[in-house]
Amino acid sequence: MTPAARAVALSVVFTETVPTALNGQKIYETRREIFNLSEERSKILRAGAKMTLSLRQDVEQFARRLEREAQDARFEYAPISGEWRLVMRGAVKVDLDATLAAVESALRDPATRRVNVVYSTIRPARTLDFFLQKGITSLLGEGSTSYAGSSKARMANIHLGTRNFQDVLLDKNAFSFNQMVGPVSAARGYLPGLVIAGERTASGVGGGICQVSTTVFRALYAAGLPVRERQNHSYQVHYYDPQGLDATIYQPNLDLKFDNDTGASLWFQATWDDRTARLNIQVFGRPRLETVEVGAPRVLATQAVPPERLITDPSLAPGRRVQVDWAAPGATIEVQRVFRRGGEVVRSEVLRSVYRPWPNIYLVGPQGAGTAER
Repeated sequence: MTPAARAVALSVVFTETVPTALNGQKIYETRREIFNLSEERSKILRAGAKMTLSLRQDVEQFARRLEREAQDARFEYAPISGEWRLVMRGAVKVDLDATLAAVESALRDPATRRVNVVYSTIRPARTLDFFLQKGITSLLGEGSTSYAGSSKARMANIHLGTRNFQDVLLDKNAFSFNQMVGPVSAARGYLPGLVIAGERTASGVGGGICQVSTTVFRALYAAGLPVRERQNHSYQVHYYDPQGLDATIYQPNLDLKFDNDTGASLWFQATWDDRTARLNIQVFGRPRLETVEVGAPRVLATQAVPPERLITDPSLAPGRRVQVDWAAPGATIEVQRVFRRGGEVVRSEVLRSVYRPWPNIYLVGPQGAGTAER
C-alpha cells in the first residue's frame, strides 16, 4: 500500500443542533458524540472491506445511546455560567441500516476518516416558542426549604403537592395556592400527617402541604409579586428556617395569594431530593424593570418558651409519654423587600410575622398525666 493509500482510523460521528434560548434570544448549540475505531482496528476492518459482527454490535450500541424520546422545552440551569436557559430536545431516531451501510462503504475507502450517523428528529409538543410568545424568558424568583426529619407520610404529601408546580403555566393575573393545588384530601392521595390545629399539632390529612406553600411563597416573594394574602404559622416551625418567610394554608379558610403584575404568564418548575431533603421551586416569566432584593429576617422581639403541656391520651399505656410538639420561643420578625432601578431604591416593603411562644407538648397515659390537662 502506498503512503497515499495508507488506511486511516475511522470515526462514526453524531452531530445534532439543539435549540436553546437565553434571555429571550434563540441560540443553537451543537451536541456531538463520537465512536472512534483505533487505527489498528480500522486497518484490520478495511483489509476485510466488510461489516463484522463485533463492529455491527458496537455501532448498534452507540446508536442506542444516541436515541431518545422528545423532551418538551423547559428551563435548565447551567452550573458553569450560572444561567437559566430554555432548552428543547427533539426525539432522535437513528436509521441503523443506513448508518451501517455508510460504515461498510467507508471500510472500502482507505482515505475515509469519518462516517456521519444517519438519523431523524421529531420536535416535542412544547417548543421554545411556547415560552417566547408568552414573554416567559427569565428566572424571576426561587424558593428553597428543607424537610429533613419528615416522616414518610409527610414526604409523600410534599411530593404530591409539589407536582402541581412541576412544569405548570399560570396564565392569569392572580395566583391562588389553593386553586393551583386543588383539594387537599384523602381522595386525592394525601396521607395523614401533623398539622397545626388550634392549640396543638395534631394528625390531619395533608400534613406537609405547608412545606410546598412556604417554598412557593419564597419563590413568588423573591420574584417581586405583590402579596394579596399570606399568613405565617402560629409558631416557629424548624422546617421553615430562616423564620419570617413561611406561609401556612388551611383549606378552605386560609390561602396564599399574589397578584401577577408582570404583564405576562408565569411558569413554575419544581424539584425535590429526598437524599438531601431539599425542595426547590422556581418561577419564570417576563423580567421586571426593577431588581428585587429580599433581606435577611430581623428579629424585633422574642418571648420565652412556656412550661411544657401534658395531655391525657386514653389510647396510651399508663405512664407512657409521647412528645407531639416541640418548644419554640415567640417572636416578631420582619423581612424587608427592596426594589431598585438603576441602582436606586424605588420602593421598599416590610413583611411582618408574629409567632406565639410554643411549649413542649406530650401525650401521656391516664395514670401518667397526674392532674388534668395543663
